[in-house]
Amino acid sequence: MIETVFALVVAFALGSMPTAIIIGRMFGRRDIREAGSGNAGALNAYRQMGKRAGLFVLLVDSGKGAVAVFIAQRLGAPALAVYGSAVLATLGHNFSPFLGFRGGKGAATVLGISALMLWQLTAITVVFGGALYVSTRHAVWSMTGVFVLLNGLTIGTFQPMGQILLCLLLSFVVAGTHFWRQYPQVALVARQRQWRKFKTIE
Repeated sequence: MIETVFALVVAFALGSMPTAIIIGRMFGRRDIREAGSGNAGALNAYRQMGKRAGLFVLLVDSGKGAVAVFIAQRLGAPALAVYGSAVLATLGHNFSPFLGFRGGKGAATVLGISALMLWQLTAITVVFGGALYVSTRHAVWSMTGVFVLLNGLTIGTFQPMGQILLCLLLSFVVAGTHFWRQYPQVALVARQRQWRKFKTIE
């Protein structure tokens, strides 16, 4: 019981660490939430501070999810607590108490979790996502492809039911957070019926 509670608390705390904001201040830049998409994540960090900063944020945000799950596993927490740690790390990233319960969208954190739990499938999907981005130059479409393929492979390779449900749930959290944050833009484009503008929403 103590191991479970500790693992869950640590997972949320790790996820809540606002990597992009910290890196932004280290680079002497303003709060990246005040520029670009306003998202405190790796993609906006890349666009506002360059490749090195964006890559560093991506690696740390991915690491947060992986470390949270690793700690739960090492503590011998039950499978449900391990899955709970994955969910709380993602929620902590998306709704960090250090940022007024806002944050990133969770994609990097989820990929870190997936890399620890299903590294072969994750490697395949990341390569696919990279190829998709090269062809479309659209980060959201590419990440959508990554998560659709990851879920498909998780189901198609007959992973444990808990793993499948976790993958689906985390994908829903990422997609739901993105839609909620971008809803004003989505609603405006839909009202104006300017469907081509959907590709500019990130």
